[in-house]
Amino acid sequence: MNEWSIKRKRIILGLVLLALIILLGIPFLLYFHQTPTCSDGKRNGDETGVDCGGSCQLLCPLEASPLIVKGDPQVLYVATSTFDIIAYMQNPNINGEVALAPYTINIYDDTSSGPLRTISGKTFIPKNSTFAIFQGPFDFGSSTPTRATFSWGNLIWKKNKSEVPELIVKDVLLTNADTKPRIDASVYNTTLQKVSNIELVALIFDENGTIVHASRTVVDTLGPNEVATLVYTWPSAFVGTTTAIEIVPRTFPDASLIK
Repeated sequence: MNEWSIKRKRIILGLVLLALIILLGIPFLLYFHQTPTCSDGKRNGDETGVDCGGSCQLLCPLEASPLIVKGDPQVLYVATSTFDIIAYMQNPNINGEVALAPYTINIYDDTSSGPLRTISGKTFIPKNSTFAIFQGPFDFGSSTPTRATFSWGNLIWKKNKSEVPELIVKDVLLTNADTKPRIDASVYNTTLQKVSNIELVALIFDENGTIVHASRTVVDTLGPNEVATLVYTWPSAFVGTTTAIEIVPRTFPDASLIK
C-alpha cells in the first residue's frame, strides 16, 4: 500500500470521526448543558452573587444601600388612651425596591421591662424616595406608651428601572390647631398616565424637627393631570409649636398592600 493510500484512509477516518463528534457530541452538549438562569441556585452568567446582580432582577445584599431612619419612631397622642405610631424612612437606592418588607414595632411605657404591644407587618419600600409607616390608632387603656423601636426583617431587593409617576402636594393649610386641628391640601398627578393606590401621610413637626402629630389618607385613583383634595383631622388640639408640615405620598403596586 503506497503512502498516498495510507494518508487518504487517515483523512477519511478523520472525517468520519469528526462527523461522529458533530452528530453525537453537539446534541449531547445541548441536552446536558443548562443555560444560566436567575433561579438555578448557582452563580453563573453575569451574576455577581447566587441568582442576583448582573442581569437578574434581584439585587445582591451588598449591592443595596441600607435604609435611612429619619429620626426615632414616634408614639403620638391622639385622644384619651388612643395613640398612633409613625416611622419616617428614606430609601437611597435609585433603582432598588422591596415588594414585601417585613418589619416589627415594639411599643413601651416608662415602667414595664417588656413591650406593651408588638406590631408586625409587611410594607412596600419604593425606590429612591422617602416614605412614612403609619400605624394606628391603638387604644392602650390605662397604660401610657412613651417610646417605640422599629426593626426590619429580611429585605429582598429587586431592580425597578421604570419611571415613577410624579405627584405634587400643594396648597397645604392648617386650621384650628388649638381646638380640633384640620389640614387641607391638594395632590396633583402631573403625568399623562393614571396613578392608583396612593397613600398620603401628613407629618407635623415641632421646632426640633420631631414628628409630633401625623395622619393618613388614601386616594384610590388619580387620572392624568387630575387633582384630588386631601383632608386630615384630629379630635384634640395640637400641643406645642408646629413649625413644618410635610405630606408624604407613596404609590403602592397593589391595593392589598395598603393597610
